[in-house]
Amino acid sequence: MKKIKILLIAMLAVGIGTATANDIEYKEDKGAKWVTTQIYEMLADEDIPDQIRGAKAKIKIAVADDGKYRLLSVESNNHFLKEFLKEGIDFESLEPGNKNVVYVIPIEIAQ
Repeated sequence: MKKIKILLIAMLAVGIGTATANDIEYKEDKGAKWVTTQIYEMLADEDIPDQIRGAKAKIKIAVADDGKYRLLSVESNNHFLKEFLKEGIDFESLEPGNKNVVYVIPIEIAQ
């Protein structure tokens, strides 16, 4: 009977630890997902030129000391897509994020 109680307590401790670990991980991911969602919605309102259809890019952004996002880099083989992203994203209208994180956002334009 004593072994069963010890086993039950151990299972309970592991269960609580697992639930807590998953909750913390979810909160960290929520910031990146929220920023990505805002950018996707912003770009969805734009007219998509034919020169960038099917192109892919990866942008890196971070929050500066003044609390606004700054574009760090745009990686793409398509020059038109780079310009479209630089002009199409209004970083001042994005809600603030974590200052200690560099957000890497993959973007693919549908054909």
